[in-house]
Formats: sequence, C-alpha cells, structure tokens
Amino acid sequence: MLFAEMTEIPCNQISFPEVEMSSMNVILKYLYTETISPGDITTENAFGILHAASFFQLENLQDNILAIYKRLCKNGGNEKKLPELLSRATHLASPLADNSIVRYLVNSVARIPLDTMEFNRLSFQGLQCLLSIRDRTQIFLSSEYSVFRFMVLTAATEAPGEAFVALEKKLPPWSEVEEPFKTVDNNSIGEEISTSVADIISPIVDYIEFRRIDAKIIAKIIEPLDIVPINNILDSYRFQACVETSLPAFYGDSILKWDRVCCGPDLKISEDGETVSAFPNPIGHQSVRTNKLMSSGTHEFYVQIENACKECYIGVCSEDLDFSGAAGSQPYGWVLSSSGQYCHNNHCTLFSTRTFGNKNEKIIVYLDIDEKKISFSVNNVLHKPVERWKNLPSNLYFVVSFCYPGKFKILLPDH
Repeated sequence: MLFAEMTEIPCNQISFPEVEMSSMNVILKYLYTETISPGDITTENAFGILHAASFFQLENLQDNILAIYKRLCKNGGNEKKLPELLSRATHLASPLADNSIVRYLVNSVARIPLDTMEFNRLSFQGLQCLLSIRDRTQIFLSSEYSVFRFMVLTAATEAPGEAFVALEKKLPPWSEVEEPFKTVDNNSIGEEISTSVADIISPIVDYIEFRRIDAKIIAKIIEPLDIVPINNILDSYRFQACVETSLPAFYGDSILKWDRVCCGPDLKISEDGETVSAFPNPIGHQSVRTNKLMSSGTHEFYVQIENACKECYIGVCSEDLDFSGAAGSQPYGWVLSSSGQYCHNNHCTLFSTRTFGNKNEKIIVYLDIDEKKISFSVNNVLHKPVERWKNLPSNLYFVVSFCYPGKFKILLPDH
C-alpha cells in the first residue's frame, strides 16, 4: 500500500478501521507462529476474527476458525443455541452477510423445523439471512408455508397492539394446515395490523417461494391477511395453473424417506416416513428403497439399526428390484451385508471380518454416480470404494433388506 498509488501514500499510514484490536492480536500471533491457542476463538469473538482474517486474505486461518467454531457449536451446549448464534452473527455484520461461519450457521438452523422454534430465538435479521443464502443442495426441514408463518409471527411480535394473537389464530402450524379449510375464520385482523406487519416483512417477503405453497392455502389463509404484495399472490396462482406438476412444499434438497410404494409387503413404514420395521413372521428378507432417485452427483445415506435381525443388507438398487426379496440376491441390488460381505446378483465377496447388525449401530453409504463409485462407513470406520462394482447404472436408489424383528431409521446427515 505504501509503495503503490493508493490513498495511504499522503499520510504514510495504514489504517485497519474494520479490525478490532483483540482480533488483530490473534491475526498477528497467527502470522508469526501459524498457530491458534484453544482459548483464542470463542463463539463470541469468532465472527470478528474471521472478518479480520478475510480482510487480510488469510485463507488457512479462515478454515481453522471455521473448524474451531464448529467444534465449539457441538460442545458445551452451544449446538442448542444455533438460532441465537445466527441472530448474533447477523447483528454483528448484516442480514445479508455471507461467510463460512454464517453459511455453517444457516445450514445448521435450516435443520430445525421452524414450527418447533420459539419466536424469540431467531431474530428477524437472522431469518432474513437464513432465507437469503439458504442452499438448494442442503436439507431444509421447514415447508415453505412454515417459513411464511414464522416470518409473519416473528414480525407480529414487533408490531403494535394484538397483532401476534390475531395472526396466530389465522396461521395454524403446518401439521394442522388442512383444518382451516373446514371452518375458515373470516374475521378481519384489522387494517392497522395488516399494514404494520406488511411493512415489517417487506424486506424479506420476496425470499418466500409462494409457488411452493398450495393454491388453496394461499386463497383461504394467506391472501385474506392482506399482508403479501398482490404480485406475489398472482404469480403463484398463474404458476400453479400452468404447470402439470407442482413444486415440492419443501425448499432445498429433498429429505430422504422410505418409499411406501416400493416396499416389501410385510414391511411397515412409520407415519413420518423415517422408520421401517418388519411385521412378525414375514417370509424371509424383504426390501425397501428411499424416495429419491439419484442420477448424478454425490449422495450420502445415513441409516441406524433400531432393532437387530438375523442379517441385513444396506446399499443401492435400480428400478427393477423385486422388493419381496433381498437386494443382494438380485442383479438390481448392490449391498453391504452385516456379515461383512459385498453382495450383488447372489454373489458375495468377503471384504472385512468386521461385522455389524446390533442395535444403534450406524451405517453410511457414500455414492458418486458420476464416478460410478460406492463406499461404506460402519460405525464411523470408512472403507475403500468397492472395486468390483464399476458398472453401476446411472439411476439408483438407496435400499435396505432385512427380516423380522428388524427396524431401521433414516438419519439426517452429520454436519
């Protein structure tokens, strides 16, 4: 700066107005020693130090700060404070801030259903940040209607009068959203409330994808509130009138569930679609696949054994699998056996003396469709990709085969 044509030349002084002294101390220590002491980074100062590291273009330090921050969030009860931490981050920066810590917090908060979150935990600025940089490749556990509801009720806490009480009656949670169609409350919330709330939500209402909200919900619940710009409403109506298949109610990567159609006749899937179990005395091993077709990219499947059975198989399958039998005995299944074998088309190869199959054990399937590679992690021990499966098809589903009294649950990916 001092030897180039920059503003620092006239005064022969370099200023760092955006860097606090405490953050600068960490930066200087890192520049001289390439180390960070355990106590240097906390959930309180990490954001400021990361900002300084970004200012000085110290990429390795930024990576280290993020790694430490993640550990801090997973220890000491901080994982339960993720909405508060995102609120604090946006307060320190701005609702539109985007850096590695903010993105980590956004992806973590996205895994908390908004219908279960108290309205004082995530600030309005934090919600704006969440919606502005949420990633379609990441899991988002709230329906778009739930996002709208949380936005409106959060705004209502800042509005005058009885805004929150009036709007809470008008906006049932996602699990009850069908009920208002039977007895619609036609009472007006009042012009003062609707105007006030409309003004508060105006900076972020365009982040809501109304096209993902059923037209009946918009017509009978949202539009009568008179708080959403009419163009947003009309755009949703036009879109849903013109398309053959409506958009999913949930934004982001689809959440894996067990497929009720592609399931053995003696297997039972829970109401939430996350758990599958075998009826007593089924006829041998049967299979069930997940609901998501994978045709490109990389994918991960996390499954936990809730109840053990004699033997189970976990892996992938193609469209033509017969779900009344075990996947490993068919040409359409590529699975790992709990006895430590890779099985495909009734041919099994021993890969490890390490077996699994006990209650609470966790298996992860890593699939790379483009590279035609599949590998497994058993209880946090990762194995090499299966060399013999080099001709995997381009369209696959995750699959599990088991018998009574087996029970398996899909888990959310670690983060």
